[in-house]
Amino acid sequence: MTPTKTDQSPAPPVLLSACLIVKDETAVLPDCLQSLHHVVDEVVVYDTGSSDRTVALARRAGAWVYEGYWDDDFARARNAALEHCQGEWILWIDADERFVCNDVRALRGTLERLSSAGNLDALLVDIYNMAGDGSVLGNVHRAFRLFRKETCCWYGALHEQVDLRPELVGPRIVQAAPLVGARIDHVGYTDEIVRERNKLERNLRLATAELERTPRPGEEGIPEFNMARALSAAGRPEEAQGYYEKAMRLVRKGVPFRAVLFHMVQNLAPLGRYEDIARYARTLKDSSTDSAMADFFEAVALRRLGHLDDALALLRGVKALQTEDGFALPEATLHAELAGALVEAGHEEEAASVLLALLREGPTLLAMTSALKLFAGIGRPPQDLAAALPEGRLEEVGAALILVPPVVAAPVAEALYDRLGPRPQLLAAAVKIAPRLPVLQALEWSARLRSIGMDEACPLIAQAHTSVLEPRDRLRAALTAHAAFADKAAASLAIALAPGIREADLAAAIKEVNALCPTLTSAFAHAASGPGAPSAGDVGTPEGRRCAVAVGLASLGDNAFAQPSAQSENAPGAAQGQHGQVAQLAAVGADPS
Repeated sequence: MTPTKTDQSPAPPVLLSACLIVKDETAVLPDCLQSLHHVVDEVVVYDTGSSDRTVALARRAGAWVYEGYWDDDFARARNAALEHCQGEWILWIDADERFVCNDVRALRGTLERLSSAGNLDALLVDIYNMAGDGSVLGNVHRAFRLFRKETCCWYGALHEQVDLRPELVGPRIVQAAPLVGARIDHVGYTDEIVRERNKLERNLRLATAELERTPRPGEEGIPEFNMARALSAAGRPEEAQGYYEKAMRLVRKGVPFRAVLFHMVQNLAPLGRYEDIARYARTLKDSSTDSAMADFFEAVALRRLGHLDDALALLRGVKALQTEDGFALPEATLHAELAGALVEAGHEEEAASVLLALLREGPTLLAMTSALKLFAGIGRPPQDLAAALPEGRLEEVGAALILVPPVVAAPVAEALYDRLGPRPQLLAAAVKIAPRLPVLQALEWSARLRSIGMDEACPLIAQAHTSVLEPRDRLRAALTAHAAFADKAAASLAIALAPGIREADLAAAIKEVNALCPTLTSAFAHAASGPGAPSAGDVGTPEGRRCAVAVGLASLGDNAFAQPSAQSENAPGAAQGQHGQVAQLAAVGADPS
């Protein structure tokens, strides 16, 4: 193995070492190392066979790099790295994690005091597991991530754990306390990284191998627990459940027993086994000093079993989703469940307040679409909802607007535009929403989009092209676009729509054309007096259409055929001699030949 810097060890004393094992971590390692800058005294990196630039990146950042190997055993690799650490305290961190500390001086002061006292082996650090695209908190758990090198090391090929060194096991257990003022953010199980790294398949392989080994005394049931977690994460909850139940019978009471129950009740949800969830949640409650998480799980089950009042009573009593062992779920999870139960119970106003709190904390796509529908249903001002939607999550906001009916989305989109102006994400949503709105609302969004050069995204033009709309509605959209923006393509489209207008609607359509775009009246009437478009359905007979056009033109009187303007004189079929064409079309209406 080759260290990075020189063969000369750092000058003692070294208080804090960061210890990593890595393989092909080019994408994530720089952010991890940056988070350790000015926090630790040294970084020790044990590489298990990278084929990318991981080793070079670590060396450039000043880490001590040792080139090792991988044998499907996390504890073995971590302990190999630990041998090279000079620090009294070890920070266990991975390349896909970031150390977050608001006061480094306070942290180091704490470690120095603990070194002097000598009464603690480890500190429990909160780990924030990010989900989805990495911007959403999935859950929180707590683990020994800071420990004293002389008393602790790693055990376990998969989901390895810190425990006392073998020579110390027996006389005592790990002496630990929670770390305050720092945490670790873990992005390694976000959707993209899981796909790239095939972690689920790897974990199944390691869990299978672990089952074949004899567990350490006191670790009975842990291999079954790890296999259950690996199967559950791989989308195989039915298989996972058998291992969870076996692990529950084997593990020690206390933290391991509660950990199995915590994960097992979540595994049961996709199986729809809500009676079992309620039963195991009560078992978790009986073994816990803090019942909040157990009450939440039981409420989830009761709601789906139809016991709404009992579920609400439990949910209203839960203040935070956390356990005494450091497991936690985002507050948004609690508020989403409570809001859903309140809606089902008919407490819409209370549900709206809960949803507003949820959106401010950690909005999900489901929460936003639920809020949009609820606010529209109970008549709450759209400005209230727009104010709660986070400016930093406009892509998700735009997606939510597209997923709900336009009549629901439009008022909130308007309120967001008033609040934030022409943001790209909001305008992108408007491109999808506005073509399904009434023509005047579509006109408003068309003007906004055209004002920033997005003429090709004009909702009015899109509306005019939408074949599922009534022909008169499509015509009105095209006429409005031409009248408002002198859009020649819209003029052509209006005239092209004429053969599809039903005979019964032709007279009214001609009056509408003349009112909105009088310079198009002649060309539209000429196009409408033909045989009609066969694809448009029952549009009448040629004779009937010519008569209907004649009636429409006659109703215009002196208001017919305004002088063509410069902006429309090139429209297809535009009249050069308006009086001659009036006479011609009138004659066509009187004489079928």
